[in-house]
Amino acid sequence: MRRKKGELTRGEEEVMHHIWNLKEATVNDIVENMADPKPKYTTVATFIKLLENKGFVDHYQMGKSYVFIPVVKRTEYAKVVVDSMISNYFEGSISKMLEYYTEREDISAEEIEAMANVVSNLKK
Repeated sequence: MRRKKGELTRGEEEVMHHIWNLKEATVNDIVENMADPKPKYTTVATFIKLLENKGFVDHYQMGKSYVFIPVVKRTEYAKVVVDSMISNYFEGSISKMLEYYTEREDISAEEIEAMANVVSNLKK
């Protein structure tokens, strides 16, 4: 297996989300599922090649097409991204991150209650 290389670029991540959602996909499948204006086939193919080189996707051949499948689970990648965000923006502290979110003016009472429930359940 190829070596995984940290976080993805915005374009790589967008393509990866489509692969995760579709479970397996050709380049055409991915392009069809993208929002308008749709990127060029070659652009998506380039991102897939980068993802494959980074060890995020693999492929098998079906007829004349390559079908791409995720190697890295969405939850595995989410952990890397969230851990990086906490480290880079909140001094490695989850409580500082929660404090940041609870101080935002646009957070709903329901979201605050949900966070409190999560913390309460951790104590049990």
